[in-house]
Amino acid sequence: MDTWVWIVLAIVVVAVIVLAVIAASRRRREQERIREEQNRAHAADLRAHSEEQDLAARKREADAAAAEARAKQARVEADRLEQEARRGTDEAARVREEAEAHRRDADALDPGHEPGSQAGPDGHVPGRHEEPGDLRPEDRPRA
Repeated sequence: MDTWVWIVLAIVVVAVIVLAVIAASRRRREQERIREEQNRAHAADLRAHSEEQDLAARKREADAAAAEARAKQARVEADRLEQEARRGTDEAARVREEAEAHRRDADALDPGHEPGSQAGPDGHVPGRHEEPGDLRPEDRPRA
């Protein structure tokens, strides 16, 4: 074969090799571009998920703070009720002591009075209306 055919054949082979290298380079660049797009999309998904988690965490913190405030309010209310109960107990003790003092004074004025009896010195029970048939046996006239 002639030299010019070998030259043309060599040029064609070199051109095919150059085209193959260019095609491989383009394919590699396209794959890198696709991979970068996928990475960007994945990074965007991760960022969105991170923002959602951050919002959820802030909501949980706010809920916890609200629960803590409610608990503190409940403790304040419990303290207030405890103070109110103590005042009520103290007031009851004061009234009881006052009633006992009145009872002692009454016993001092009427030492013959039977405890639990509401009868006055004449034997009459206030608020009770006696009918003739309601007489006690010792109060009935003797025949």
